[in-house]
Amino acid sequence: PLPDDSFDVVISNGAFCLAPNKEKAFAEILRVLKPGGRISICTSTTKEANLEAGVNWPLCMKMFIPIEDIVPVCEKLGYVDVFVDDSDSLMTMELPEEVLEDTNPNRSKIHVGSEEFKHLEEYDMNKLCARVCVVARKPK
Repeated sequence: PLPDDSFDVVISNGAFCLAPNKEKAFAEILRVLKPGGRISICTSTTKEANLEAGVNWPLCMKMFIPIEDIVPVCEKLGYVDVFVDDSDSLMTMELPEEVLEDTNPNRSKIHVGSEEFKHLEEYDMNKLCARVCVVARKPK
């Protein structure tokens, strides 16, 4: 493990949502932050505490933290100035045509080409999930 109080800043862009235990992950980040250190964690969340029962959800979605749990978890661990920025929370986005040239046209769909998750096309992922950026600080 890394030494305590090692880093001024810890950032994550998209991988944090796959940590199996978010509280332990936030605790480990807090441990390695120097006093006054900051975090910026961009992650996917669910908008409700639980996804609809009986639906075959992809593992990644089952692992998303409910957005309402982020601030209480972080504050319980000792973070201060915790803020969840959901100003750009849409799970879908428009890409310029030149970016999409020579790519799979289904690339922006859930689990591309998978019959196992075809049923999810019926769901509006922007109503179920949100991309957020969690910013917080370790006290000095």
